[in-house]
Amino acid sequence: MRFNFLHMDIRARARLWATLIGAVMLFGCQASQPPLSPAAASFKREIKLCLTTLSASLVEPIATRDLKGIQTALDKIEPQAVKLCRMCPFNIGVLNRNGETLAVHPPKDHTRNFSSYDLVIKAINSKKIQQQRFFLQNGSELYIICAPIMRDDQVIGLTAIAISAEEAKQRWGLTEKEFMAIDFNT
Repeated sequence: MRFNFLHMDIRARARLWATLIGAVMLFGCQASQPPLSPAAASFKREIKLCLTTLSASLVEPIATRDLKGIQTALDKIEPQAVKLCRMCPFNIGVLNRNGETLAVHPPKDHTRNFSSYDLVIKAINSKKIQQQRFFLQNGSELYIICAPIMRDDQVIGLTAIAISAEEAKQRWGLTEKEFMAIDFNT
């Protein structure tokens, strides 16, 4: 006995179509993210570890506006952060919730205000880690990862890690496309 769709009751056909369309939408149309390359996965793991450690040590000094405490926390975390990138130059910056620089490591003049930068605005508004590629005046590229520092579900500040794109390529084999595809929030 063969199944004949045309001879089915109209309601049975409608239910069958609804079931088929639902199955296609549920299983067939979901775009899954391709898995990260080993290089990108390693980079993500190391960055997330660094951000988690930084965030935990910076909450209290940022909340109390203790600039010396923020710099002390950065100085203490620096030896661990160096493990992140032994051979590449990188900077860690701490911003307040308005995008004003509170401290940087390695220490240097840090009177910059980043409140108008899209990356900072997105990180503050979304309360999620954001990343972006920047170009320096000499044409070299930087990868910036900007993470909100939270207290009681409110952004109290931001941590930013800047890594040379060239060094990230040499150290992890990380391409720009891979860097931009990483979701640091998962």
